[in-house]
Amino acid sequence: MQDGSTGTRLAEDFALVERLKQGKPGAIDEVVRTYQKPLYSFIVRMVENRETADDVFQETWIRVIRHIGSFRGDSRFTTWLFQIALNQCRNVMRKQSRRSFVDIEDVSQSLAVEPEVDADRILASGKVKKMLASLPVKMREVLILRYYHDKSEQEIAEIIGTPLGTVKSRIHRATSMLRDKMEAFQPGTQTV
Repeated sequence: MQDGSTGTRLAEDFALVERLKQGKPGAIDEVVRTYQKPLYSFIVRMVENRETADDVFQETWIRVIRHIGSFRGDSRFTTWLFQIALNQCRNVMRKQSRRSFVDIEDVSQSLAVEPEVDADRILASGKVKKMLASLPVKMREVLILRYYHDKSEQEIAEIIGTPLGTVKSRIHRATSMLRDKMEAFQPGTQTV
């Protein structure tokens, strides 16, 4: 059973998608404004590079506009939107032959510029990010969708096009893998 706010949100999404399908003025601006933060956040976590994320973000919206007529409403709009973004992320990751990491000296210089920033927290966050990035892509996808974007297991299954049981298994395995990496990490060591 849905609560009132969920039902209202779904009705608003449906109305917004209908305006977009009809090409109503301002509809695309409203859709982008409504979903830009969670979508961009997801893309950045997947591709781990802001410039690449900007390109994927833009390409995702281009595809949404081109293919909005094919959205049937069988799932939530956000599920369809995240599917498109995930496919774009996968395409980019397939094309990249290697990953690029930020030089630790660049990070330390930016921390020195902003003294109110909690450097320990940022560095710890960076370690978790590296551990997450070291997971296989299929494991990373489910964790990012589940824990960073609060998607249900059913929504994740729809987004990645995988059976629900597989999603549950991947979440469990990925969480275990991440937990093992965190337990193995000893402060002061260079391994992840």
